[in-house]
Amino acid sequence: MRLLLLVLALVLTLMYFTFGVRLGYLTLTPTYLLNATGENRYTFQVYDQGGTVGVRGSCKVRSGKATFRLTDPSGTQVAGQICPQGQWSLNVLGGGDAGMYHLTVELDKFTGTIDVEEARK
Repeated sequence: MRLLLLVLALVLTLMYFTFGVRLGYLTLTPTYLLNATGENRYTFQVYDQGGTVGVRGSCKVRSGKATFRLTDPSGTQVAGQICPQGQWSLNVLGGGDAGMYHLTVELDKFTGTIDVEEARK
């Protein structure tokens, strides 16, 4: 049992120093991140011309930063927001053409909580 706990501690330490520890799933539950680095991508489908899609919520940052970018079907960035250290509300919405919109969340040594939900008009 002690060996199992030692291995678990070693794995968590390795994860912390490589890409960070992430607990939760963005847009479904509050996501807790510890020293997270990397990029997450989410896709939203807009069926009607002139529809709006994105995310609303908050981010509480203890260290690092998170950058949110929303791109339209042609690849043009239509909305974005950066969460530096502190507590921030998020409102990353964009729209226009029907098609697939992509939300990219770039994490740079981010420690904190992101709590967002999908928003549409």
